[in-house]
Amino acid sequence: PPPPKPPQKPVSFSLHGTTWEDPYSWMADLQDRVAMRHMDVYMEQEEKYTEAVMASLGADRLQLKLQSEMAARMASDLCTPPVRWGPWLYYRRVEEGKQYPVLCRRSAELNEEFVSYSAPSAGFDFNAGRRIEQKLLDYNREAERFGGYAYEELSEVSPDHRYLSYTMFDKDKDSFTLSVRDLWSGSLYDKPQVDRVSNLAWAMDGKALLYVVTNHHRRPYKVFCSMIGSKKDDVLILEESNENVFVSIRNTKDFRFVTLNLFSDTCSKVYLVNAANPLSGMTLIWEGEPQAHCIVEHHQGYLYLFTDATRAGVPVDSHYLLRRAVENSSSSAWENVIIEEPGTSIEDVDFCHTHLVLILREGKTFRICSVNLPLPRDGAAVHLMTLNPSFLSLPKHVCQITPGPNYDYYSSTMRFIISSPVC
Repeated sequence: PPPPKPPQKPVSFSLHGTTWEDPYSWMADLQDRVAMRHMDVYMEQEEKYTEAVMASLGADRLQLKLQSEMAARMASDLCTPPVRWGPWLYYRRVEEGKQYPVLCRRSAELNEEFVSYSAPSAGFDFNAGRRIEQKLLDYNREAERFGGYAYEELSEVSPDHRYLSYTMFDKDKDSFTLSVRDLWSGSLYDKPQVDRVSNLAWAMDGKALLYVVTNHHRRPYKVFCSMIGSKKDDVLILEESNENVFVSIRNTKDFRFVTLNLFSDTCSKVYLVNAANPLSGMTLIWEGEPQAHCIVEHHQGYLYLFTDATRAGVPVDSHYLLRRAVENSSSSAWENVIIEEPGTSIEDVDFCHTHLVLILREGKTFRICSVNLPLPRDGAAVHLMTLNPSFLSLPKHVCQITPGPNYDYYSSTMRFIISSPVC
């Protein structure tokens, strides 16, 4: 079959005395709804063309052959490093002869060295004569549910470790479908099973799940609350009708609150929802300029905002940390926490119950330090060194540091990912 041809809409551009026409510049305008509809039609034509060409070449047999060859070269005990959260170690491993991994967990008491990169032993402990592993989700079976293809975008275990909410790509619907599984029984709940889900956040200690739904143009615009195990319809918490506004949600690490983030070309807003009562309404806690990056965390009655928003209308070169009391209803009550030092920037932060961890950059040098929590509560910003920070020894030539999967708010151990061209 002949390949599809996208619509051409020539537009002239000039730069440095040179003029040229770009017939496909319309594809870059994500805000043009008509253009995006044309793009959707064209992409569907491309997919059908690809399937037709591959079928005419007998590619199914070739794909199976390549899959078998690649699977044969993979280690049979391939496993991700186990991550501790509460009493459990969570990890994914690939079973021999299977295409997709299995999400598993085991009691942390059986393996205290949970930071080890060695694959945990699986299945059955012959010495103790008992099972030592719980299979939570077999992605090979999920592939059977979704037409032979298993691609997960979101995966969130409830704070009580009872449920798993996750989204899998449904090729027929061209969207991600939300499912909730009971980890005690292994059964799948009838609801919520929703299409076009982009965000998840747990509430009520795992009894309720908040999720964001996108429209047909993939704009996140609705937030629902579903009571797990209830037959009642999910409750609409927020519907954003402005086509230029995008909605996202996230839990604070202690699961006390859920933040609703609204971003557009004109402003950014953050609302706070009490996770213990998610249907009690939401409170505006911060408002800034468009596209500002911001993350909100909670610690012992205080909200912490990590952002790169302008200050008094003046752009800033790096992120900074603000704080305000939860009960203070004013969105302008944020106060600075740490005084910026010349030549030093805060690249990222992470919280646990007892410490605040900061990733710093001094010129081209990265550093990690921790300070005890709670911070002084007199309202005055302080220099970092007055907080008696503890610095972690790092390898030389570190060019990037990012926080790892630190889910456990009450753990005193954190993981970080370090990138270096020589390590």
